[in-house]
Amino acid sequence: MDLIGKIYSFIVGLAVILGGLACVAWFAGSLLVYCLLNRPMWEVAILLGVTLFVFIWFCVSIVRRRPSRDSARKLQDDDNWGEDREELEDYLDEIEEELSEARREGKEKAVKALEEGRKDILSQIEGRQLEGTVEKLRRLREEARKAGREVEAEEYSKRIEKHEAKLKERGDRIEDLPKHLRLFVYFMLGTLVASVAFLSLMIPMVMLLGTWAFWDAWAGGSAWMRSPGAMIAVIFSCLALACVAIWFVSWYFSPDKSETKKKSAGKKRR
Repeated sequence: MDLIGKIYSFIVGLAVILGGLACVAWFAGSLLVYCLLNRPMWEVAILLGVTLFVFIWFCVSIVRRRPSRDSARKLQDDDNWGEDREELEDYLDEIEEELSEARREGKEKAVKALEEGRKDILSQIEGRQLEGTVEKLRRLREEARKAGREVEAEEYSKRIEKHEAKLKERGDRIEDLPKHLRLFVYFMLGTLVASVAFLSLMIPMVMLLGTWAFWDAWAGGSAWMRSPGAMIAVIFSCLALACVAIWFVSWYFSPDKSETKKKSAGKKRR
């Protein structure tokens, strides 16, 4: 399961990077085309100065707002577990309300069905708590090993093995299923992941084909690409597209700290 997730993350990440590079290449190519139009130097200098200043300023602001890798990973793990737990607890509250109503009305069949559902939700919450504990212990073990605290890391390893044994007994995870069922699930997930990853790669491939089409139009003597007014509009359009691409790449590889705080604050309010 981890291997499938890593392959999926790699392919989608590659698609995001290629798409971002294509947008930046369009911006740089539009500037290059404008420089080849034999415009006055002062005009070219002003245009290059303004557009490059805006682009560099935007990139620097994105980098400054980006949290560190470790803090981003911790925030994302905590936030994912918080969202899952909140959804399960909300569903559990709904079941509790329906169960109380069914008991008041004397609906025995409904009571049995709701009790089974309540038991299942409680089991899911317990399983997610165990998984969250294992992830937290692994993170602490990694930090202890980096700091050279081998004794502490060994203690974390023992606790991880203990919780892993509990998870295996529960049989909730794919890796704990029988071999034939596990292979079938992996095959289905692999097919789905491959399809989604292929579709995500199609976007940067189309953008690369668009780059080749623009270059072919320039080499073929296209009139609109030799118009200063039209190229200025293209430059600023590509500048906006490149800024959006930089923001998206940064957002994809590093969750925004402020957004995570907003989600956490929203959960506390609810």
